[in-house]
Amino acid sequence: MTFERIASKLQEELIEIIKSNKELNDYEIIVYKYVFISELGIPLLEDLGVEITEDSFILYIIPDDLEFDLLRNLDDAFDRFEITFLPNSYNILKLKFKLSD
Repeated sequence: MTFERIASKLQEELIEIIKSNKELNDYEIIVYKYVFISELGIPLLEDLGVEITEDSFILYIIPDDLEFDLLRNLDDAFDRFEITFLPNSYNILKLKFKLSD
């Protein structure tokens, strides 16, 4: 499967989770981390990785391993979300994908 198809399916799942306010268990979070890391090649921080809130999801990315083309591709694929870079003091790239109206 291509990056675009995987990201598109993942986007639809994440939209459904956010819209239904579904609580994810640890196993489900591990699965989503796996998809981002292995299938999409996004270098997530192992301890945090993915966080899902009431209107968005947040990725904690290791900037040392990051290729910015991946971020551009992810931003293009997640076209129903607005992306925001959130500063922090731990040398971790924190990206917030907020569901757009």
